Amino acid sequence: MSLVVLSYLGGFIGLGLGLYAIVNPYGAAKLVGIHIDDALPHSISEVRATYGGVFAGGHAFALATGSETAFLTLACGWGLTAIVRLGSILVDRASNGANWGGAAFEFGMVVLLAAPFLR
Repeated sequence: MSLVVLSYLGGFIGLGLGLYAIVNPYGAAKLVGIHIDDALPHSISEVRATYGGVFAGGHAFALATGSETAFLTLACGWGLTAIVRLGSILVDRASNGANWGGAAFEFGMVVLLAAPFLR
């Protein structure tokens, strides 16, 4: 089995998260611990667009093209997300299970997306 399967697995996970946010923004918001304010209609658009559109678009591109650069770009994005989260844990004193679990998941995505291409 080629390790490239790992990148595609990561790609499908990211695509799935994006599609979930597009079709169920309230569920996606709950998943990441944020609240959509129904009095501010743009808040639901923000979840659909950012958690949905950016995730689905980037991961769909990598899956459709099979581009090493696309997979590595996604890995960099997930990696920086994890690093910023760890910084927030320290600076914001936000150490809790959700943040540590989020960082672990994000670093896991880095491994899935990048490992097959690291030489």
